[in-house]
Parts: sequence; C-alpha cells; structure tokens
Amino acid sequence: MAIENAILEAVLKRSKGAAKQGDMDQERDDFGGVRDRVEDLISSIVGLEHIKCQIRGLRRTTEICDLRESLLPDHGNGIRGLSAALLGATLTDTGGRPRAPHMIFFGNPGTGKTAVARLLAKVYHELGILRKPKFLEVERMDLIAADQRGTIAKTREVLEEARGGILFIDEAYTLGMTSKRSRAENAGNDAMTEIMRSIDTDEAGRDSPLVIMAGFPTEMNLFLARHEELRRRFDVTFEFPDYTCQELAEIFVDLVHAKGFYLDETVRVDYIAKLLLKQTDTFWRSERNGRVSELLLAGARTEVRKRIRSSQFEEQEVDPQLILRQDIETAMEDLK
Repeated sequence: MAIENAILEAVLKRSKGAAKQGDMDQERDDFGGVRDRVEDLISSIVGLEHIKCQIRGLRRTTEICDLRESLLPDHGNGIRGLSAALLGATLTDTGGRPRAPHMIFFGNPGTGKTAVARLLAKVYHELGILRKPKFLEVERMDLIAADQRGTIAKTREVLEEARGGILFIDEAYTLGMTSKRSRAENAGNDAMTEIMRSIDTDEAGRDSPLVIMAGFPTEMNLFLARHEELRRRFDVTFEFPDYTCQELAEIFVDLVHAKGFYLDETVRVDYIAKLLLKQTDTFWRSERNGRVSELLLAGARTEVRKRIRSSQFEEQEVDPQLILRQDIETAMEDLK
C-alpha cells in the first residue's frame, strides 16, 4: 500500500505541476528541452475550467495506467516489474488504458464547442486514448438521405471515416426533426440507431469513433428528453457558458497575435473588457460570443488599412502590423 500511495502521489504532483509549466517549459525549449504538449493544448482554451479539469483528470488516470503496466509482471516474457500484490487493488483491478466518454456539448453560438472538440482530438491522441487525431465534423445533411437505406449507408460511411478519432455532430437536435421532402419519415431515427450501434460496438473494443453531439441548450434538452435510449449512451455533458467580457478580451488579444499583429503598449486586456462591457449588452454578446472578438479584430484591421492608405498621401510612416488604441475604440463603436 505504501508503494501504491507513493505512485499515486507522484502522478498527482506531476499533474498539478503541469498547470504551472508555461514559463518553465518555454525556458526548457530555449535550451533544447521538450514541452508538455498536452498541457500546452489544454492551456490554449480560454475559460471553460470545468472542461480543463475533466481532461486533466483523464490524463492522471492514463498516467496511472501507464505506471501500472510498467510495474506489473509480463507473463509472456518474464517478470517486468513489481508484483500485483505489492501494487494493491487500486492499480490492478482494471486493465488497459481508460476510454474517453462520449459527450454532449450544450452552448450558445460561438462558445467554442467545435474548437474544443477539435482540440480534444489532439489531446486524446497525445494521451494515447485515441488511435489518431482525426476530427470529423458533420451535421444532419451529412447523415440523412432521401430514404432509409440511403440514410443508413451515409451514417455508416461517416462513422467509418471517423474511426479511431472524434465524430462531432453539430446541431444534433435536428436529427429529431422531419423533412417533407424525405420519403423516410424516421430518417433521423435511422441515423441515431446507427450511431447507437457504433457506440455499443465500441464497448467491445472495435475502435469506433468517440462521438460528441453538440447544439443549443434548449433544443438539445428537448431532443434528448425525447430520445432517452440515445441520451443514456452519453456519459458526460458539458455546458459551454457565454464568454465574459474579460474572456472575450483575452480571445481578442490571442487573435491579434495569431494574425501577426501587435497592440499598442497602452492597450491592455482589462481596457478592452471595459470597452466591451460599456459598448455591448449581454443579449447581443450571447448571440455571438467568440464571434465578437473576431468582429472587433476585423474592424481594427480596417482602421489599420485606412491609416496605411492615408499615409501614402501625407508621407507618414505607418506600422502595418500595429493596432492602436483608437483603432479598437472606432471598431468598437461600429460593432452594433
């Protein structure tokens, strides 16, 4: 039991330390070290702490499984490590690597559902939970055909394409809707049946894709209430709350750097957040979320282009990659 506790404590320390790695990892990189790729990916998510905790928890479980595998005896090639008796029940009751649960994502437009699902494909592949970092995004039209046979064929084709990775079904609640143009009234049910069959098959270790169903909160709740058989196959539900003004400001700054621009030294995240709070209202932001940051950057870039054009006539030097405070203020006024 002492050995087991020591191993568990080491894994916990390692996982807790991952959250503090940022600057230290960068220093190690400068000297030829290796970054913690998983933590880098997790840390790239703005907000959504409950999702980060879930991923880090799965990471700890994976590390424990890896340690267990390295310490247990290898019956095929002799003793590889410590005996199971020394390791204790906690580390020996279950075999193999953990499975990531199938998930449901609730959230308003622009809350990052698709971006997080795409990132999960990379993270879970890095952890060895997924065979490949495949991410396939589909919607109703990619699964539904004009008749039952066609729907089954299309859904199976999509599931096969996503095998070993993540299948992300956006606006999944539309599978519960009927189309007057389709000859198959229950086309959505046929697609859901194939998805459930894939999930059930995965329990037998057939490498079926990890399925994430996403959509708006009200619509998804109504849809899942009507399809209990489908609902109970998804173990984890994540709610994506609307971004705060502070988080939108952070996303804006990240976008600025990602596009090769930089901000005037007088522009800070807190200042942008206060502008957003003053110039926009809660309902307007909830209809857009991350899109607000994209719109703000687009407006600021327009102001930069205007300054570049006017400088050609006034013979002034202009930095084409610098976004000024006044650019953001003007763009903010034009947002609504």
